[in-house]
Amino acid sequence: MLEKILENVINAMVPSLDSGQLEKLNNVLYINFHGVEVVEQCTDLTATGTDGDEAKIRMFLASKKAVNRQDATLRQYTREIHSMLRFLGKRLEDITGMDLRYYYGIMRERRHIKMSTMQTRLHYLSSFWDFMITEELVHSNPVKKVGLLKLEKTIKKPYSAEDMEAIRSSCEELRDRALVEFLYSTGVRVSEAVALNVGDIQMDRKELIVYGKGSKERQTYLTDSASFYIRRYLKIREKDEGLTLEELQNRPLFATLDRPHGRLTVPGIQYMLRQLGKRAGVQNVHPHRFRRTIATDLLNRGMPIEQVKEFLGHEKLDTTMIYCTVKEESVQASHRKYA
Repeated sequence: MLEKILENVINAMVPSLDSGQLEKLNNVLYINFHGVEVVEQCTDLTATGTDGDEAKIRMFLASKKAVNRQDATLRQYTREIHSMLRFLGKRLEDITGMDLRYYYGIMRERRHIKMSTMQTRLHYLSSFWDFMITEELVHSNPVKKVGLLKLEKTIKKPYSAEDMEAIRSSCEELRDRALVEFLYSTGVRVSEAVALNVGDIQMDRKELIVYGKGSKERQTYLTDSASFYIRRYLKIREKDEGLTLEELQNRPLFATLDRPHGRLTVPGIQYMLRQLGKRAGVQNVHPHRFRRTIATDLLNRGMPIEQVKEFLGHEKLDTTMIYCTVKEESVQASHRKYA
């Protein structure tokens, strides 16, 4: 069988190639041998063809909606499933592991999609097939064949202390400084930040509840600096909006500068931070990097990784490990302490 032969070739080359060369070989093989052998798979599907595919997708999305997946996440699932189906031009019941490896190879080699992005897209597809297996619509998950590939995990860099000071110094608006301090202090996702109202923060206790993925709630905290700038920012808001602090409680925590001072959006925050980055001379300034930075700083200051996981609201420790960059001097100090 062709697929088995290709796997044997790849396995034989593992000792001789590094991870990048191995991925290149894998992609080239599956792109060039795609379609050489056609294998028909039979499954006991209750519905086939285009209409049946759409019915399965709707059932899958309904199942995700039932566990409180956000609309934006559902759109990402839908986009990737439809993209895969359009690309392959096959019905779901006919798609094989070979097809998905071909899809993967083309996305990587010809469309130059980043490895991390492709991992996410394959996760969406795998979740879809796992659902169909649970519902007994198919017998196996072809994405698992792609999952056998060793996908490299990269750790993205947090802001350095110098980066953070440059960003702080570049804030021309009190709102922007309050937002920077808030993102760093709490480690919230940008989607969580824009959903907050003033009344969600217990200023006397410097803490708040946020609702993360799947509507899961977790508690997070304000540093003294974040609390200081948010208090100052809210004082300005009282004057600009002509409201008392009590009347601001049901207003957005972070609002636009112009009247009628509506809720700041995710794209709005992303744009504002890009402008801060340009003024500060700091590359790649975006909201999620503050989340990565506070996680790394907490770990380097001695917080156990399990507590960092809870702070970020992660389900798996592996996800937390991707976020955190342990400084070399911390490793050296620990070696001297424990060795």
